[in-house]
Amino acid sequence: MGQNETELKDTNNSLENLPNPEGGSGNPTKVVAKPYQMVMLCCFSAALGVGYSAQSAYVTPILAQLGVPLRYLTLVWASSPIVGLITQPFIGSKSDGCTSRWGRRRPFILAFAIGILLGLLMIGFGRDIGLAILPNQNTVAIVLVIIGNGILDYGLDASQGPARAFLYDVTPEGQEQRAHIICTILMAVANVIGYTICAIDWDSLFVREDGSVAMTSVQFVFLVSSILSTIAFIICLFSVKDVPLQKSKPDKTKNKLDPATSNTTNGISKEKLDIEVITTEDNLSQSQSTSCINSVFGGFIRIPKELWFLVIMNTLSWTGFITYFVIYTDFVGIEVYKGDPTAAINSTAFGLYTAGVKTGSWAFVGYAIVTGVYALSLDFIQKYVSIRILLLFGYGAIGGLVILMSQVIALPLVIGIGCSVGINFATMFSIPYALVGEYHVYFKDDTRWQNRGFGVDSAILNSCFYIGQLVVAFCVGGIIEAAGNRSAAVLFSGICYVAAGLMAFTITIIPKNDFQDTEKEVKSSKLEVVPKETTI
Repeated sequence: MGQNETELKDTNNSLENLPNPEGGSGNPTKVVAKPYQMVMLCCFSAALGVGYSAQSAYVTPILAQLGVPLRYLTLVWASSPIVGLITQPFIGSKSDGCTSRWGRRRPFILAFAIGILLGLLMIGFGRDIGLAILPNQNTVAIVLVIIGNGILDYGLDASQGPARAFLYDVTPEGQEQRAHIICTILMAVANVIGYTICAIDWDSLFVREDGSVAMTSVQFVFLVSSILSTIAFIICLFSVKDVPLQKSKPDKTKNKLDPATSNTTNGISKEKLDIEVITTEDNLSQSQSTSCINSVFGGFIRIPKELWFLVIMNTLSWTGFITYFVIYTDFVGIEVYKGDPTAAINSTAFGLYTAGVKTGSWAFVGYAIVTGVYALSLDFIQKYVSIRILLLFGYGAIGGLVILMSQVIALPLVIGIGCSVGINFATMFSIPYALVGEYHVYFKDDTRWQNRGFGVDSAILNSCFYIGQLVVAFCVGGIIEAAGNRSAAVLFSGICYVAAGLMAFTITIIPKNDFQDTEKEVKSSKLEVVPKETTI
C-alpha cells in the first residue's frame, strides 16, 4: 500500500482524483471497477431483495395472526421512516467524508448488514420467544416482531445510500445506468429465490414423530433469508477497494518559529502561537462535524429543480409501491380467498387465509421474474424509447392496472397484475438513480450542482421511501378501516402510481448526444499525472 510511482492517466486507467466533499486537501483516489467487480458490488441489492421478500410476504400476516388491530396494522411501519428521515441525510454526508481506513462507504454498509441480520432473526423467532417469555399472551411477541421489523426496515432502506454511492464511486463515466440495471437484475433474482422460499410450506420437513415441529415454516424462511443476505453482503464488501479519504491536516509551518529567532515574532509571543496551533488541532473534528451539517442542510435547502421533480415523482411512486406490497398477500388471503387471519388455527377460514398468503407469495415470484426480465431489457429498450415514455409506462400504465385490480377481484387478474408490478419496480429502482448520476456529470459546471456529494443526493432519493412509508403508516390503516376492505388500499396505491406517471412530464431528461459529449469532456480532462496506489 502507498507505493509511489507515476503513470499517465487515460480513459482506461483505474484511478482518478475526486474532490473531498468535506473540504480540505485529503482527496480520495477513485478506483474504477472491472465488470466482474461491479457485479460483485451490486450483490448488495441481492441482499436487500432477500430481506424485502421475507418482510413483504410475512410481516403483515404475522402481526395479523398475533391479533394487532386493523387500525394499528400499518402504524408498525412508522418507526423506520421517522428515524430514516432524521439520520439518512447525515449518513450520506458522513459517508462522503468518512476517513476510515476501510474506506468511505464500507463501514456503513457493514453496520447496516448487521442490523438486517438481527432484524430478520427477530421477526422469524420473535413470536416464539415472546410466547416463551410470557405464555398465553401476545404482548411480548408483538413487541419483539415490531422492533425486529423496525430494525430490518431501517437497515434495508438506509443501506442503499452508502451502497449506491459506493457503486457510483467506482463506476466508469457513462455506465451509471448499466450499473443500476445490474442492481435491479440481481435484486430480481434474489426476489425470485426469496419469494419461492416464502411460498413453500416447509413444516413437513421438520415434523417430529409426536406430530410437533422442530422449526416452523416462518422460522425457516427468516433463518435462510438471514444466511443468504449475509453472504451477499460479504461478496459486496470484498468486491473492490474502497479508497479511504485522507484526513486533512492543518498547516503548522506558518505558525512555527525559527529556532534562531527570539521568543517573540511581530510582537506575538511563542507561547501564544503554540496555543493557536493546539487550538487548530483540537477544533479539527468540530469543524468537520460542522461541515457535515452544512453539507446536509445545504443539500436539502439548495436542491436543484431537476432533483426536486425527481424527488416528488419518487415519493409518489414509493407510496404506491409500499402500500401495494404491505397489503398484497393480506389482500389475496382476505378479499380473494375470503379467509380470516384471526380465526382458529385449525379452522377453514384460517386455512383459506394461509392459502391466500402462499398464493400471493407465488405471485411475488412472478413479479420478481418480470422485474429481472424487464431490467435486463431496459438497456436495449432505451435505444429506441425515451426515458420519459419508460417512466409513463412504468408508473402510469401499471397504476391503471392496479386500479383495475381493486375494482375487479378475480384470482387470475390479481395474480397477473401482481406480476406486472415488476415493471414498476425495475423502473423505480434504476432510472431515478441513474438520472441523478447523469445530472452530476452533465451539470458539472452548473453552480447549483457543484459541491454536491452523490452520497447526499442518493440519501435524498432514499428519503422518498421514508416519506412514502410515513404516508402508508398513518393513512392506509384509516383508509382500510373507513372503507371496510383491503381493496380501498389497493385503489390508493394505483392512484399514487398514476400521479407518479404524470410527474414524468416534469422530469429533465438529458439528450443522449449532449450527455455523450459531456462524458467525453470529463474523460479528456482526466489526462493527468497522479500517484499510483495498489488495489486489492
